[in-house]
Amino acid sequence: MITQVKNIIKLLQFNNLSEFEDIVHFSTTRIGGVSSKRLESLNLGYTVNDNPKNVTQNLDSLAQSIGFERNQMVSPKQTHSKNIGIVNSNKDIFPDTDALITNKPGICIFIRTADCVPILLYDPIKKALAAIHSGWKSTVQEISKHTIELMQKEFGTKPEDLIAGIGPSIGPTVYEVGTEVAKIFNKQFGANHIVNPIKNSDKYLLNLWEVNKQILIESGIPKEQIEIAEICTYTNSELFYSARRDGVKTGRLATGIMLKM
Repeated sequence: MITQVKNIIKLLQFNNLSEFEDIVHFSTTRIGGVSSKRLESLNLGYTVNDNPKNVTQNLDSLAQSIGFERNQMVSPKQTHSKNIGIVNSNKDIFPDTDALITNKPGICIFIRTADCVPILLYDPIKKALAAIHSGWKSTVQEISKHTIELMQKEFGTKPEDLIAGIGPSIGPTVYEVGTEVAKIFNKQFGANHIVNPIKNSDKYLLNLWEVNKQILIESGIPKEQIEIAEICTYTNSELFYSARRDGVKTGRLATGIMLKM
């Protein structure tokens, strides 16, 4: 990924998506905002006991640093589902939704994370976009596959045209899960370097990066068009919030994409 610092806000961008001049995209770090103490400093979540004015100011600063207004941003209320929203207006509201798609210029769709996997998709032929929140529950439900299928239906997207980015999230060397979750993944996806037992323990290490990559490939995206950030939110405390490390009320990062007007 490419590191950008804009008006003190530190952002990350995918190399493959950065090749397209008709879109803007980003994945935030925790650096460059006004939130304080445990939420220092660019917290973008309203549900973590931050002062709402801080979150609003952080979102304003994020939008302005990239070159648009906060009222152009649309995000869903995430519930670890496989539900997908189609964005036609910046006034659209999406409860119980974990992915957004659009082909409307000037609307920035984004999702929030604090260890879960953010995924961006871009169809440069049909000019269609997706932002996906894929924690382990949504990954098991193959939300990325369903998102691609909906893009095919709504926009005529061909999976082989899609450019994909798998963003910063908890990494495969630290993401511990129990036997029940390990069995679910082994049953659905097979071994395939996804679940690895921890020696002398009843815990397993889960590789959400690899399983989401496999889902994208099996959905028809060529592997050479998929970029994995390979940046762990858990182990990089100076750059990222992490729910597993700091608790569920830690700050929230944002990953988004917009088609320029």
